[in-house]
Amino acid sequence: MRRRRGYKFTEKSHSKKGLISFGASVVWVLLYLIFVYLSFRKAGSLSAYYGSAGVIVLIFSVVTLVMSIAGLVEEDSFKLFPRLALGTSILAVLLWGGTYILGFVM
Repeated sequence: MRRRRGYKFTEKSHSKKGLISFGASVVWVLLYLIFVYLSFRKAGSLSAYYGSAGVIVLIFSVVTLVMSIAGLVEEDSFKLFPRLALGTSILAVLLWGGTYILGFVM
């Protein structure tokens, strides 16, 4: 049997919502890591501005989670970036939300 090597032409494109939400969720996870580093460096005595920025980023990470789900249900688009965005935005929501909840508990 001979294998054919060719290109498959399709009308599909990458989901814009998936690309945007993946980029944003990567930024939110990196921002979390930066905030944790700064908090350890200052022994937990950061100003309240960092806490309010964290709450805003938590809200934005929930928005990127919704955008990634919307990118998954788009028709005629590749699903790679919406799936990556879903994973990283779930990670961002868990990190930021977990820190927010731990702030109330401790």
